[in-house]
Amino acid sequence: MKKCSEWIKGWFIPKMSMDTMYEIHTLNIKNIYYVSLVVGIVQIISLLIFLLMNMSKLPQSDVIGAVIRVGLSVLLCIIGFIIAGRLLKNPQTIQNHLPAAKIFIGGFIILLIIWSMFVSVSNYVNHQQLLTFYTVELITVLFVRLHPLFTAATILGSYLLNYLILNFGFGQGGINPYNYMMLAAISVAGAVTNYHLTINYIAEKDKANLLNEWLELIANHDSITRLQNRYALNQRVSEYVGTDICIAMGDINNFKGVNDTYGHQVGDDVLKLFSDILLDVFPKESVYRFGGDEFLVVEKGDDPDVLKEKLRKVNEEFSKVNVSGVKSGLGCSFGCVTGCPKDPGEFFDYLTQADKLLYLEKEKIGANR
Repeated sequence: MKKCSEWIKGWFIPKMSMDTMYEIHTLNIKNIYYVSLVVGIVQIISLLIFLLMNMSKLPQSDVIGAVIRVGLSVLLCIIGFIIAGRLLKNPQTIQNHLPAAKIFIGGFIILLIIWSMFVSVSNYVNHQQLLTFYTVELITVLFVRLHPLFTAATILGSYLLNYLILNFGFGQGGINPYNYMMLAAISVAGAVTNYHLTINYIAEKDKANLLNEWLELIANHDSITRLQNRYALNQRVSEYVGTDICIAMGDINNFKGVNDTYGHQVGDDVLKLFSDILLDVFPKESVYRFGGDEFLVVEKGDDPDVLKEKLRKVNEEFSKVNVSGVKSGLGCSFGCVTGCPKDPGEFFDYLTQADKLLYLEKEKIGANR
């Protein structure tokens, strides 16, 4: 019984990192962007065809009703398209405002389902099929990865409410309750399965990326012999659990501009010089190359001022270095967090917080990531 309850809990309340959650919501917003665009265009075209074919045949009230139903759909698609497009222009907005992103995604789906119920009621009264409602539920299952609890509540709730309105509000009784609820259960199972498949895909992709970064570090002899990498961090994370630590996530200001302007060979030279300075200031076991031009410092202790003084020294030394061809002064930024993680998950949450603070710091000084 206990195993069964744990399985159900794991299925409906899956554990995942903040990075995975961010990636899922980014994927949801991308899907809403494209679904809104396609559905909006299809609805406009279908409305034009309907008006051309039926304007003179149907009563004016029927035409106005069709325009209202399709118009509401198009309006919702335009709103979803605009908001999703703005969020995708600056991905950091999604990362820094995940609760707002969740509200947008969930709200969009709920409004879409409410619209489909409104249309389906109109069709049902006129002895037509509930295709619009079923189509929107299918879109929810296929294109939006919502949290399993929210998915179950939304899909089952909408099916139940739609059934009660159609069966008891209009009393026509044309819906088979067994088949109808079986379809609802299958929709929930499909949506939850899709959610878990997405989590597993992201986890496997992250493992592959981590391995690729590790292989890249092996290819760069200086980096692999002098700096630890994310693989080493994963192996050592248990050392930081239950210990007061200071974390700094940092990167080189406008490093992309250096690469684009002077070439990747000069960019590699800048990375090596920055690594040398970090290792002059911090012990080797405290410094990790986190990826690209991003570096991580983890020091045991709870005095952030000591860490910040060392980082100030790193920035001071880095601004003095001379790299052949680079005319503008070099600099770096850091985001710092202190705490005592209770488990590995909380440790990686600290890393996410430090990365957000790094982004805010770079935004403040106007440096590009």
